[in-house]
Amino acid sequence: MIKELERWKQEKEQQKHFQPCDCLVVRVTPDLGERIALSGEKALIEEIFPETGDVMCNSVNAGWNQDPTHVIRFPLNGYCRLNSVQVLERLFQKGFNVAASCGGGVDSSQFSEYVLCREDQRPQPNTTIRIKQEPLD
Repeated sequence: MIKELERWKQEKEQQKHFQPCDCLVVRVTPDLGERIALSGEKALIEEIFPETGDVMCNSVNAGWNQDPTHVIRFPLNGYCRLNSVQVLERLFQKGFNVAASCGGGVDSSQFSEYVLCREDQRPQPNTTIRIKQEPLD
């Protein structure tokens, strides 16, 4: 019984550190106004920004659409009228948190990037843990 409890405890500890999560990268550059680019899973971006659904499906040869499931630097504000504050606000409302951020550049070429994560919303398989019960005297 102690071995089973130890195994269960170890599994729980591993789940704490390696929980699956949804992840998006938001890149903001001040070129000619403000450019906002998203990188991440297409289905996730469509869930949060439904106004991009048609564009993602129909833009086969676009530079940001080289993978069937993910996009790299999708030009979000080219397809919906949102500024960076509105984009981040919508992501926060959908349960995302900033996991990391960075910025850099020189006078005419600056950028900010934000890595946003949330716990995976997809249902996880149930694992039943059975512990042997013994009658007490």
